Amino acid sequence: MGLAWGRDWLRHSLFPFFLFIFSVPLGQHGQVITFPLQELVSWLTEKAAHIFGVDVIRVGTQLFDPSGSYGYEVAAACSGIRSMVAIFLLATIYSFFSFRSIWQRLLFMALAVPFAIFGNVLRMILIIVTAAIAGGNAGNYVHGSWIFSLIPYIPAIAGFLLVGRWLEKREMEKPRE
Repeated sequence: MGLAWGRDWLRHSLFPFFLFIFSVPLGQHGQVITFPLQELVSWLTEKAAHIFGVDVIRVGTQLFDPSGSYGYEVAAACSGIRSMVAIFLLATIYSFFSFRSIWQRLLFMALAVPFAIFGNVLRMILIIVTAAIAGGNAGNYVHGSWIFSLIPYIPAIAGFLLVGRWLEKREMEKPRE
């Protein structure tokens, strides 16, 4: 495009074409990221459940009630990889439109990982606490409900807005030279 329409056109069209990378499926290469995410999310969920006073037994990536009334597995699809890709895409777009500094953009994109993990753990906690209070069927409802599948995005978007506002305020307070 740069050869056909010039350097300016190439510079303005580079970012939209860069976003196409998020549409490439990971396939088998995703297991390098997915399995550690499964283990991390199940471990964090177990620890958080204990904080909330819910007894959970973790075996690998499986979470069980000690009485056996419910059990969930943090499967590859539940590892948070999909929400992480979507949240990373949102962070990339937000950072490139809001910040000029490379370090601010990189910081913002790096925050996508902990925000996605936190959101996924929050969703798993909601499922387990619901199952502990109202039974396994209620937990299954929360797990399968499309409205509750949006839970991982709430802390990410809220976190991005807070960090974005903080970075913008910091940039405005900076003395001009």
